[in-house]
Amino acid sequence: MDHFRSFEIEALMLLGAEILGEALVNAVVRDAEFVSYDYSGVGYCLTVRHHHLPSTRIVLHEPMVLGRVGEMLGSYLAFVEHHELMLEYAGFADVPDNIRDLDVQVEVQANAT
Repeated sequence: MDHFRSFEIEALMLLGAEILGEALVNAVVRDAEFVSYDYSGVGYCLTVRHHHLPSTRIVLHEPMVLGRVGEMLGSYLAFVEHHELMLEYAGFADVPDNIRDLDVQVEVQANAT
């Protein structure tokens, strides 16, 4: 299924591979059922359902995954619960409604030392 853009897959793999496992992340990307897409003006949430996702709540927030388009910057988080996964992109300023059609560059924020 084409519910995810390539940069969203990259962000999801960075967030979820260690906790969910690469195989499950790949299965979700490939086979998940679309649930919803919500644009808020400062970001969006994309929710999908897959029977192998856990029912218990998991927040995937490490490492800090950023999405950049030019000077526009935001961060990705993912929430898993009730066999659903919600990928959230939250901009640090207003985000255009066509953000998913732009060339988003994914990066991991380095730890401050």
